[in-house]
Parts: sequence; structure tokens; C-alpha cells
Amino acid sequence: MVELEKIIEGLEMVDDEIDCYYNPEANEIFLSNIGEYEDLNEDEIDELFEKSIILPTQYEINEYQIIVDFIDTIKEENIKDTLNRLIQGKGAFRRFKDYCNDVNIIQNWYGYREQRYKDIAINWCKENNIQYE
Repeated sequence: MVELEKIIEGLEMVDDEIDCYYNPEANEIFLSNIGEYEDLNEDEIDELFEKSIILPTQYEINEYQIIVDFIDTIKEENIKDTLNRLIQGKGAFRRFKDYCNDVNIIQNWYGYREQRYKDIAINWCKENNIQYE
């Protein structure tokens, strides 16, 4: 049984260069750059990856879509319109967070994001027949 929090922490470490894996045998999460496993030889590394299950990738998580969905929950039209404008183009994530902070909805964003990551983790566990707590 895996702690859901471990899966969520793994999801938060994923980026465009690093994937995250769950090794059910050892009940641990590790990154694809496997820095902590540098003592293993090539066969042991191959075996580790074969026994492990990849967590959702950055593209499957789709943080941008999570932001879009969050904006849809906002009731104040002026805030919603501004956020929709700010998330266009380069630097969208920073502008989004800065504005959420400015209009005092940053905690709402963090709560929404946390719940979405939890939902992703639960769905991943169900899809892979992994019990979680």
C-alpha cells in the first residue's frame, strides 16, 4: 500500500526532462535521473525500471489545463478576464501566480491545484491496481 502523499510528491517533481516512477516492491518513488541509484550497474538499473511503474508525465498532468479549469471556477468576471489574458504566451505561469497573489486568491489556487494532483494520484493508483492510503 502506498501513501497517496508520496505519489503526489512524485507528481510535483515531474518536469519536461524528468519522469517519476513507483517501485511497488520497495514501496518507493524515484526520479528517472536516478542519482541516488548511481551505485547500481546497468542490469540492476534495467531491472529497477522493469519492476517500476511510471507516474503520469508532465504532459498527462497538464498544469496549464489545471490553471484554465481553476480560472473557470472564479465568479468575479474582471478577475477571470484578467487571468485568461495573463496566461497567454511566455511567462504565463509566473504572471498567473503573481496576479492570484495580488488579488488574494493564491490560497484558493493552491487548494485547487492540490485537489487536482490528489485526483490524478488516485486515478493513477486505480488504473494500476495499487492500494493507497
